[in-house]
Amino acid sequence: MVGLFSFLPELRLTHWTVRMFDFIRFQLWGLKIIFFILMLNFTDLDLPLVQISLFALVIAFAYQSWIMAPYLAINRIMGRPESRQHSIKLISINVLQKNRNYQKVIDLIKEERADLILIMESNSAWGKALEQIEKDYPQHHKIPLENRYGMHLYTNLKLIKSESHFLISEERPAIKSYLEDKAGNEFIFWGIHPPPPSPTELPTSRQKDAELTKLAKMIREEQAMTVVAGDFNSVCWSLTSRRFAKISLLRDARFRNGIHPSFPVRPKFFRFPLDLLFNSRGIAINEIKTLKDIGSDHLPIYSEFTIESNQAKPKEDLPIDLKEESKEVIEEGNKAIKEEDA
Repeated sequence: MVGLFSFLPELRLTHWTVRMFDFIRFQLWGLKIIFFILMLNFTDLDLPLVQISLFALVIAFAYQSWIMAPYLAINRIMGRPESRQHSIKLISINVLQKNRNYQKVIDLIKEERADLILIMESNSAWGKALEQIEKDYPQHHKIPLENRYGMHLYTNLKLIKSESHFLISEERPAIKSYLEDKAGNEFIFWGIHPPPPSPTELPTSRQKDAELTKLAKMIREEQAMTVVAGDFNSVCWSLTSRRFAKISLLRDARFRNGIHPSFPVRPKFFRFPLDLLFNSRGIAINEIKTLKDIGSDHLPIYSEFTIESNQAKPKEDLPIDLKEESKEVIEEGNKAIKEEDA
């Protein structure tokens, strides 16, 4: 049974009872090792059922390893050269709306001295508290909401313009900002926070999948240097995240840079990488890591990246299979919104 859980998320079923096994792949990986050792020591290895079970565990373990292997910290091990000149420091923080540790967040921001700060689950109280940093971050975009989907963006970079987008639902905003780094390279930053599939929120991932798919199509159409960060409510190796990368032509910043699980803060063993970062090819990820606990259920994500090329790539049409799939996913998300409102 433990082996079967590894393959369930690939069935394209959207209910949270299936999607949850994508989130806990690392934990399932560990459980397989434990079950394998227990079976070797406490079962009759001559029994055909035991042999079949052991074989199934090995296959599931290998598959789980294959899924997670691209996100190991290979670049750090291999000593990949970093490009730090004109680099941009970004912090993405889901503060947890009911969290009142305002000073912890402000102290962290002052300590890290990032160029770009994305705050999620920020309401009017958080907006008021964060006014302390505005002298250091004169450019900002604020969408305070009381529904746990508020968002604030602060930057000391040149902000050309910034827009609020509601990709699928009027309840959940995304921020699109046109920015310029210190070398004069222009790029687009998206801050997003789609809803999770969970027993306490939405029963399926249809709205989240549709929101990310719609955004991916917009990014592909624009073909600009782009960085996307936020609480994706999706792990880096999920079908949803892989589809997002394929459609948008962006790369997961965790690719070869480490898993860096960010949620939940406690217990540590149950953490998985929920706060993601994607970037255009031509943008180098110099560093990505989690930061210290600020009283939220998420750890902040710190990244440093450099725009190495600012040339627009030739437009690539979406392949027919992805076009059909993305259309279906967005339609399903719109249906889910109507069902929620009914």
